[in-house]
Amino acid sequence: MLEINKDDIFILSDNIFLQKIEELGKYWVFNIETGEHYSLNETSYWILEQIAVKLPIKSILRDFIDIYDVDENQGKNDLDETTNEFLKEKIIKRRK
Repeated sequence: MLEINKDDIFILSDNIFLQKIEELGKYWVFNIETGEHYSLNETSYWILEQIAVKLPIKSILRDFIDIYDVDENQGKNDLDETTNEFLKEKIIKRRK
C-alpha cells in the first residue's frame, strides 16, 4: 500500500469520466480512451467526486468522517485503502 499523506492532492487521470444515476443507486467510472469501466458503490463514487474538485486528502477525510459517521482511524483506513485502489487502477494520480 502506498503512503497517503494528509496534504496529498489527487486528480482524476486523463480520460476518466464519472457517471451516476442516483435514483437507481448506480455509479460508474469510465476510461473513455480504453473503454474500461468499473461499477462503484456510493461511498467510492463520493470519494472520486471529492478528488475531482481537487480537495486535499485531509479535507476529504474530515468530510468522510462526518458524512459516514465513522471514527477517525476507521475513516483514514477506508479512505487510504480506496485511494490506493484508485491509484493502482490508474483512475486517479497525485497532483504534482
